[in-house]
Amino acid sequence: MDIPLVITRIIHVLSGAFWVGAAIYLALILEPRVRSIGPQLEGQLLNHTSKLNSAWITGAAVVTMLSGFALISLTPGRNMSQLGSSAWGNMILAGLILSLAAFFISGGAGAFSAKLRRGLDAGNVSSDDLDRYRRNLSLLSYLNAVIVTVAVATMAAARFA
Repeated sequence: MDIPLVITRIIHVLSGAFWVGAAIYLALILEPRVRSIGPQLEGQLLNHTSKLNSAWITGAAVVTMLSGFALISLTPGRNMSQLGSSAWGNMILAGLILSLAAFFISGGAGAFSAKLRRGLDAGNVSSDDLDRYRRNLSLLSYLNAVIVTVAVATMAAARFA
């Protein structure tokens, strides 16, 4: 048994599961609930959770991607030169591109979450602007959840390519 490969795969799967699970949870459960509780409680909840959520999700995403690169190098018969040049490499490359897209979309969602949080705290942002921040946050959250889920499915299927 190749212990470094096994440990790296476990780290990759666990951090990836956290990243995908968090993206789905935020988009489908938390974000819609937060919008429904009213501006004052919404602001308090965002102040207590959004920075923490961002740190954990960003950390999980980075660990997932770095351990994914390590897996390519550690897996017997696989290497970076296969990215884009074999069925397996095409699927891994597609998953990597989707993962990077999800990472940056998540950052955009985080930016709108911060704007919303600051706007609710300040109390001097128009309700139209707050609604725009909420819509953009919701859209990016859903998009992130879908893209990161497709990325995982693509990479999981690559094993059978």
